[in-house]
Amino acid sequence: MKRRQPVPRQRSFRRSICWSLLLLVYLTPGCSTHAKRLATPRTLFYDGRLEECRTSLAKLEKSRHDKDVVNLDLAVVDLLSGRPREAEKRLKIARDRFEELESESITEKTVSMWTDDQVRSYGGEDYEKILIRAFLALSNLLHDGTDAESYTLQLQQKHEEIAIRIGEIDPSKPLPYRPLPMGFYLRGMLREATLRDYDDAVRNYEIASGLMPDCLPLQWDLNRARGGVHSRPGHGVIYVFAMVGRGPYKVEVSEQPTSDALLIADRIVSAAGPYKVPPTIAPIKIPDIAIPTSDVSSVGVSVNGAKIGETHCIADVEELALESYKATRNTIVARAVARRVIKKATVAAAKQSMNTEGLTSVGMDLAGIAWEATEGADTRCWGLLPNAIQVLRVEAPKGTAFVELTPLMRGRPVGSSKPVQIPLTDGRNSYILCWFPDARSTSQVITCSNSLVSPAP
Repeated sequence: MKRRQPVPRQRSFRRSICWSLLLLVYLTPGCSTHAKRLATPRTLFYDGRLEECRTSLAKLEKSRHDKDVVNLDLAVVDLLSGRPREAEKRLKIARDRFEELESESITEKTVSMWTDDQVRSYGGEDYEKILIRAFLALSNLLHDGTDAESYTLQLQQKHEEIAIRIGEIDPSKPLPYRPLPMGFYLRGMLREATLRDYDDAVRNYEIASGLMPDCLPLQWDLNRARGGVHSRPGHGVIYVFAMVGRGPYKVEVSEQPTSDALLIADRIVSAAGPYKVPPTIAPIKIPDIAIPTSDVSSVGVSVNGAKIGETHCIADVEELALESYKATRNTIVARAVARRVIKKATVAAAKQSMNTEGLTSVGMDLAGIAWEATEGADTRCWGLLPNAIQVLRVEAPKGTAFVELTPLMRGRPVGSSKPVQIPLTDGRNSYILCWFPDARSTSQVITCSNSLVSPAP
């Protein structure tokens, strides 16, 4: 009986390399992007089916790679469901988690160069980190308001941190996006509400007005604060905060690398090993910012049957997202290019070390192609954002105020009004929050009472 011959060491090494390549192909997330997984919850949300949306998002929350960003969407669902306290808790978790992830894991960063960016823990985009603080302030206003001013300070601090970081990367380039007027506006509003700190209110209104020089209502706020009068005797103040339009989210696109991106990629691959970036490379998959078309530009407000005016923008979410993406786009492309180079170089090196030929060589080429093909862009994002956050300040006699909110497009009504009622106290602020993602919106309206507003008779 013949003895079984041992498998030569070289053949065993070939098999281990092939199995390693196949394992990498298997572990790569593939074509199921977060944008596709988010499609159903987004549809449910904009249809006003908030509890069904919550259930759908809860399924995504079970994924280790999706849970942090899904938590942000669930915070929006909580807020619009009349649970601002729960929304604030979720937003604080997201804020702290993103702060923790700013010290990026070296292991995750290395693994992502062999798979794609979807394997990394999601640390949030710059614009999302700023908006978390904005939503924290709104959520807190709608249940007790004790920490709202602190959140506005955090908003400005985060913007300054981002400005310093970008300046350290390339001091010759200006800051890619301006501070949000919203933080200064809210702080001015809260200082004015103390009925004594009018100087602080003026300073913050001046900054907000400087960022939005064409906004006439801000000039009214500034003049009123300079006069040291919060409201007329026997009157309270309603602040209507309107979230308008459907906000930005990420989608996967194919991109031809630019020369700037190739230069950044060359530095990345040089640090990873003895690789070189070719002068040209085939298109790669990257995330891009998608902006849905909006049929609502503002919200008209009537109080006790009298038309008051329409809301004005204090946070242009679309602009903030686009400018933030523009600032990091070359780095995103460069990482994708570097992954492509490293993967090709790895397959070529394996074939050379094993002197492969025939079917073995073809098999490794196919494995390499599959390895690249399964790579997907990281489209994780805060998917339930408005296009803009707007506000209108209204004085009205104390008692119960009957308010009508009407979606407008360039000043003209485009949908049905939402009648609500809200109690007003002499010399005090009350708050209403509404969202009109489109002219047919059925979403709820909430107030500072931490409960859904009752429809007006």
